[in-house]
Amino acid sequence: MPKAFPILCISLSLVAFSCQPPPQELILGSWKVDSVYAYYNGFDYWEYKEGADWAAYEYTADGQMKEVKFDTYRPYQYRIAEDTLFWIAQQEPNSGAFQILELRPDYMVLRKDKAPIFSGRRQDRYEIRFFSRTRLERQPDAYLPDHN
Repeated sequence: MPKAFPILCISLSLVAFSCQPPPQELILGSWKVDSVYAYYNGFDYWEYKEGADWAAYEYTADGQMKEVKFDTYRPYQYRIAEDTLFWIAQQEPNSGAFQILELRPDYMVLRKDKAPIFSGRRQDRYEIRFFSRTRLERQPDAYLPDHN
């Protein structure tokens, strides 16, 4: 019996992990940014205060997402493939790709690689955004068209 105990523990752990809903179900609902970590070639900083580019994000089961800021919204389609969340804007077919670092029922962490600011090789620039569940106080009034 003692030899079977580790196998039983591993089996129960695998069952528990397989019971977690898929990312498509976990992402549904509204999210807000809690903090942002930015990294660029060895320099980094944290933002904890709400910035002008922080928004609320509402994901629906039909593959639509609204980025809500200042009582306006910008619509996107979204899809999840393996560990990547894609945002597709109407005017920009390759709007954004975010690596899903963590996705739980009440917590999400996304990483976005960013283009270098300066020319040259071996540049590493990215941003990690930490999200928590929220409720939109009210639906945004105005549609904000995509930038061209």
